Amino acid sequence: MSSHHDDPLPVFEHAFARAAASQGLERRVIGRAGSDEITFWTRPARRGPGTTMFLSSGIHGDEPCGPGAVLEFLKGSPLPDDCEWVIAPLLNPSGLRAGTRENADGIDLNRDFFRQLSEEVNAVTAWWSRQRPRSLVHLSLHEDWEAEGFYLYEINSGERESLAPRIVERISSQFPIQSYGPVDNHELSGPGLIIHAPEPHDHEGWPEAIWLAKHHPVLSLTFEAPGSYGIRLRRTGLMAALAATVRRVSGPRHRRAA
Repeated sequence: MSSHHDDPLPVFEHAFARAAASQGLERRVIGRAGSDEITFWTRPARRGPGTTMFLSSGIHGDEPCGPGAVLEFLKGSPLPDDCEWVIAPLLNPSGLRAGTRENADGIDLNRDFFRQLSEEVNAVTAWWSRQRPRSLVHLSLHEDWEAEGFYLYEINSGERESLAPRIVERISSQFPIQSYGPVDNHELSGPGLIIHAPEPHDHEGWPEAIWLAKHHPVLSLTFEAPGSYGIRLRRTGLMAALAATVRRVSGPRHRRAA
């Protein structure tokens, strides 16, 4: 077991708290898993009812680039005022500490949203079950160790305009895009793109995005960075995809589908 000196969490949490405070985000402990706190950072919309932006990362402990990308995103431009913000920077603290996909109990949290055996997932679902967002966009950051390029999933259970093709086009000039399938047992709907129905492939192995789609009208984008590239490229690519999506969702450019 890692000593406290080797634990990467305190350094990340301190840096994230500073960046979040600079953006006016409020820390909320939504639950605990063993000795770890499961934390959301929130800020209401400052103009209008707004879209709720839910940024989620760190659900797999062996995918550290997501939390790093969210941190760098917060250290960049100011968050748009016309969105409500809910940010979960690290959903699997024990997994990140150990460098494992699963949590300390050996549970893959991103397959636990139907069974809800883990304390982490129970905290997330309990929090979202109390919310009634007018308009919800979910952005989830992941890494795929078998992919050769960036790709994303889009799940749309609301009446929203699809964003995925534009995001792929936006980042394709800067980052390698997955050009062939299957990836993660899915065929591509287009270069770097998987359009996924709001239904699970495994009846009991629900990921976070499926649970959200079943409980809220949501546009969910899951970004996958290729593990075959270096950590800096993966982190920068995830941050670019995140920033490009936020720009399209916030402000007058966002439109509902006809």
